[in-house]
Amino acid sequence: MKICTFFKSKKQPAITKLKKCTETKSQKIQYETKFTASNLTQDRHLIESIINKMVKEDPFKNFYTGKVDADFGPLSKRVYKYDAITTVNVNLLVDSDNHYIINVEGIELGKIPELISKEFAHYYETYLLTAYAYVTGGYYKEYSSASQEVIEGFEPYGLDLYVQFT
Repeated sequence: MKICTFFKSKKQPAITKLKKCTETKSQKIQYETKFTASNLTQDRHLIESIINKMVKEDPFKNFYTGKVDADFGPLSKRVYKYDAITTVNVNLLVDSDNHYIINVEGIELGKIPELISKEFAHYYETYLLTAYAYVTGGYYKEYSSASQEVIEGFEPYGLDLYVQFT
């Protein structure tokens, strides 16, 4: 047997083809909304504790989106320290009064506003929930044209929450 014939006759492993999902209903976004944590609670300490847990759990810790002071110039925008910190550990729960409650990183943030809660009722049982939170505010760096150097500042922390049903 020639070596060429040996390789040609080698059988290919059986490949199982995956079935394509033909259900388009589940692939379309049925409802989406965005709101801030301050819509749910005014407790700044609660928001900061959630942010601290998000930072602790983040595997990359890409502060200031990876920029160093040398990257800033006259045309640079303000960059926040926790700009790249997000989490998908956002859960939507229903209490006994049919109010929707948001948990971020296992910490209860608060009840969804009534107007949004009514919309959730149409989709909660039927569609797939996708939700994430990302940090806003906090420590930042920006280039100051006046002093021609990078300056640091602080704004109060916040959380933006995005919820969608598909």
